[in-house]
Amino acid sequence: MCRTDTKMPSFSCILYALRVTHQAQVHGESVHFKKVREGLGWGRAAAPAALGTGSAGAPSPQPPAGPGHALRACARRHADARCSSQGKKRLEVADQYRRPRMNVKTSAPAASGQQPSSGPQVPLSRAKKWAEFIRGKHGVEIVSEHDRANGQIRFDVTRGQPRTVTVQVKNQGAEAVTLRRCQPLRRVREFSFLDEQGATQGQPLLLHPGGTYPIQVRCLTKYNGFFRAVVVFEFTKEPGESFSIGRSVAAIAQSQLAKELGPSSSFEPYQANLQRPVTVITEEGVPPSSSLKNELEKEIPLSTYQYPKSLKETIKLGPKTDPASSWVKMQSLLEAPLQAGNYQQKFQLLLHLEEIQMEVDIRRYDMQEVTMVQDRELLVLDVPGVAENRPSVLRGDHLFVSLSSERDSSPLIQYKGYVHDVELEKVRLGFSSKLMKKFVNQLKFDVTFTFSRLPLQVQHRAAALSMQHGLASLLFPSASCNKSLFTGTYQPRWFDCKLQANEEQCRAVTHIVMGMSRPAPYLIFGPPGTGKTVTLVEAIKQVWACFKDARILACAPSNSAADLLCQRLITDIAPRYIYRIMASSRSYREVPAEIRPCCNWDDEQNCYVYPSKEFLGRYRIIITTLVTAGRLASANFPPGYFSHVFIDECGHAVEPESVVAIAGLLTAMDQETNPNGGQLVLAGDPQQLGPVLRSPLATQHGLGTSLLERLMLHNVLYEKSSDGYNPQFVTKLLWNYRSHEAILRIPNELFYDSELKACEGDEFDIRNFYCAWEELPKKGFPIIFHGVCGEDQREAKSPSFFNTAEIEILVQYLKKLLQSQGKRGCPTISPKEIGIISPYRKQVEKIQKAITVHDAVLKALPDIRKLKVGSVEEFQGQERRVILISTVRSCSEYFQLDQTFKLGFLKNPKRLNVAITRAKALLIVVGNPAVLSKDPHWHRFLRYCKEEGGYTGYPYEEETPEEDSLAAHLNSLHLST
Repeated sequence: MCRTDTKMPSFSCILYALRVTHQAQVHGESVHFKKVREGLGWGRAAAPAALGTGSAGAPSPQPPAGPGHALRACARRHADARCSSQGKKRLEVADQYRRPRMNVKTSAPAASGQQPSSGPQVPLSRAKKWAEFIRGKHGVEIVSEHDRANGQIRFDVTRGQPRTVTVQVKNQGAEAVTLRRCQPLRRVREFSFLDEQGATQGQPLLLHPGGTYPIQVRCLTKYNGFFRAVVVFEFTKEPGESFSIGRSVAAIAQSQLAKELGPSSSFEPYQANLQRPVTVITEEGVPPSSSLKNELEKEIPLSTYQYPKSLKETIKLGPKTDPASSWVKMQSLLEAPLQAGNYQQKFQLLLHLEEIQMEVDIRRYDMQEVTMVQDRELLVLDVPGVAENRPSVLRGDHLFVSLSSERDSSPLIQYKGYVHDVELEKVRLGFSSKLMKKFVNQLKFDVTFTFSRLPLQVQHRAAALSMQHGLASLLFPSASCNKSLFTGTYQPRWFDCKLQANEEQCRAVTHIVMGMSRPAPYLIFGPPGTGKTVTLVEAIKQVWACFKDARILACAPSNSAADLLCQRLITDIAPRYIYRIMASSRSYREVPAEIRPCCNWDDEQNCYVYPSKEFLGRYRIIITTLVTAGRLASANFPPGYFSHVFIDECGHAVEPESVVAIAGLLTAMDQETNPNGGQLVLAGDPQQLGPVLRSPLATQHGLGTSLLERLMLHNVLYEKSSDGYNPQFVTKLLWNYRSHEAILRIPNELFYDSELKACEGDEFDIRNFYCAWEELPKKGFPIIFHGVCGEDQREAKSPSFFNTAEIEILVQYLKKLLQSQGKRGCPTISPKEIGIISPYRKQVEKIQKAITVHDAVLKALPDIRKLKVGSVEEFQGQERRVILISTVRSCSEYFQLDQTFKLGFLKNPKRLNVAITRAKALLIVVGNPAVLSKDPHWHRFLRYCKEEGGYTGYPYEEETPEEDSLAAHLNSLHLST
């Protein structure tokens, strides 16, 4: 029977037809269409979004018209429909598992004038439209002696001095054309455009074949910075055909300092290498000597918890809709609410996803063709960035090296090198005798970095132990047993008498000591500067004093936070009661002198020791980081041994990391078996920075939520009612002791429901020290927002950004602060009381170089190296009398990159909150207002500074940035491709 009706072919039929005719390839969920024209190979469509360090987001070729075009278009419609029908945002996965695309030639310029080439880039359509926009047409070309690649004209100017450059319009075609108009997309105050015949004023000009017409571009600026205009040349030719050609015109005004800090070399985007399979032979290295007194028992085994290879394959292949597929099974577990029944399985999956992404990301630090130097039996390798954990390299870790000259050999011999010591950027490594015999100076090596799996292993074990040990009542609390540890009334004798004036702090300590929340944890939720750690320390001291049989484990995510607990405890508790256990990877040089007497360092052996459970029984308070608490869990202390566990900065740890200090160490309170124990206390602030994670998939599904934040968000015991929080389970600290009221106002409004209160002070209060400084735009308002029109730049192989125009301004303020001490309203201040915060590693590096190497005045100051420059993460939990912030970002094109990689201030309000609230008396922010105002939180801060008279620098008008005008213009063009 012959069918006469027409029917849309199914997606599978179309795909089959395209595959057998070699017009498409299928890789998981990704369909690659063959491009016939221009010999560009394979394009791709309907691929999942990617995350990683490779070139992601580069344009794909469009399929040409011709045979199979309709089939390919139909296949696209089916693929798009299938994606949209899922009703979910497409998931981000590691892009190194996808083939990097090397055929990209042109992309729309960022404000920096460099092609954005690493990570997620300019959208496909925009890059192609820009290439078409700047292309010469019908023989007409736009040229200048200041031409750069990709349609850019760049030239230097001097502040306050006008400069004029010429742009030539050349008709090299066979027909006359009419220049209808030449004008910028948006008026830029620094530029003016002039010509003899009035084309810049909209007067048509006939340009004959062979003709050339000059346009004068004049720039005059009162400010240093980067100034850019996109200029459109509009033409017509017979018969009535119109076309346009564009150029990006940029002028750069900069000081000598900015020039010295400029890019050391052109930016080279990272590209994932597609290495052929090769047989590898590994020569074992020499690990550092370990303690002979490692007597702490290991009764609970620590498994490897390797991720299944099938999980990596699932991620490689991307999303699937088949109900039986491994992706759907994985997705169902990820999307299931966390509960006791799936606790181990879900966190195991999330940790596996994080590890897979860590494997991808560590590759960006690999090095080729590098040399080492010999230091006795060790080799020393320079690792740029190691001081900032990029990559993280600790004592006891290992890496691999192979001879560069043998890179293509098979089998490849690689040498395992153990880290013996890390000092600044130098890593001392122990290798096998085979390599040491081969070694000569200037021998070139390829280096492959690894990361320590120990933190992942102890977190996996903690998730498993938590349910085995019946901790559901701690991790998923539903009620209190309402049993007090006191038979009568608790009347504390305060160690810190200042607490008596703070009702919230007194109430928190009282509830913790009485233990009325048990088995539920007690939460201390403290906004910045409200005394979270002070409250926690007082509670520990009170428990120690009130209960002679109490045994306390006090932990924090970082060494610095754990050290702070120890430092504050030993002011009132003798060191013989306190034992601070350090990880073997920590440098003893970094340990504060005052806590060395109570830590596990052995002077005779010159290393850390780990004594037995019996020895540790002498101490009533043990202090460790969360990960190092895993050693105690391995020792298998008797149930109920620890009566109390305190975790400070809990919001900065992933939940399984916090559970390391709980599972196998704290037994849940039980009225019959454990009536006097099981008190867990968590302190932190969910509105400040959470844990630092690599995997967007794991972050999206809950690994980025701390235990503290999960309880506050999803547990009824910790919900805020119309009467506030239930003090039996949680205390919100409200009085800020750190910052001037003006500095607090916006964070208070945006993040804390305007409940935060600044403690009143007098004129001698440190918070009022800078209210009369003559550099303030408005006296009495100790905030400066200095507007800068800078340039996002990158250099060499670093994907990180820097902005030299902002560094210029920072250096000027620093000199005014440190040179005019005691004069002009500026109090005396030490460099260590000043902090500089920037979200990008490269900006941190450039600022450090500016103040310690390039600026003659600053580098000559004593103690200038004590001035801390770092990321927001490095300043969390710290404070400085003066904080300067460099925001860096001057181009909104990179917003998506920042959001994907969790970079910068924009798209990350917690980072803004932490940065601002580090300042006690003076806050100086340097940034581009036009770009920052696109973020609602920054817009509110900017408006506040302007309303209060604290704004200065480049004039701030709420207008559309240049690149947004460009995007709108490109989208409006109907350009042929």
